[in-house]
Amino acid sequence: MKSNVCSIHMKILCLTAFVSFFAIQTACQVMAKNVEVQAEYLQHRMFDDRFINNYNLHLFQKAHEHAGLTFHRGLTVTRAHGYTTEKGIHRDSNAVGLGPAAMIRWERPLSGKLYGDLELSGSFLIYNKAFPAQGRPWGFMWRVGPRLTWKYTKNNSFSLGYILSHSSNGMKNKNPGHHAVGFSLGFNHNF
Repeated sequence: MKSNVCSIHMKILCLTAFVSFFAIQTACQVMAKNVEVQAEYLQHRMFDDRFINNYNLHLFQKAHEHAGLTFHRGLTVTRAHGYTTEKGIHRDSNAVGLGPAAMIRWERPLSGKLYGDLELSGSFLIYNKAFPAQGRPWGFMWRVGPRLTWKYTKNNSFSLGYILSHSSNGMKNKNPGHHAVGFSLGFNHNF
């Protein structure tokens, strides 16, 4: 039975990688006008029995702009590391996840080349195993937080954000979600 579950997880992971590859290839073929990379380390918070930290890498491309909001599409890769202690039982919760992402950003100029942003993003992730322990091999990662962006040239910018993240699979049972907070560094380049 365990080998069947591993086989199903591997098939889902391969399918996600295949779809993500073609999504990225399609984005490149339509001559992407920009690319944004965000890297972050988020530490566990708020739950007493979940000690899971996330290392995340997000790749975004601006898809649309409307009324002061920008809409982005992309890809998230995450490496979660930690454990849960539900009902006094220690369970390792280490996993790697990959999946599509979407982000909405509200940006306002603060002074000169400095901008203040508020962003909200969501990712659907397929993990290499059930995550967190006692969970499912897929889930959602929601992120929200402020960001300061320094546009040092017309085509390049660096940013620093403070992010609150919630991860869960959205189900009523077998849903050991967790929260994490931390800093996010970003780099944006326009072509």
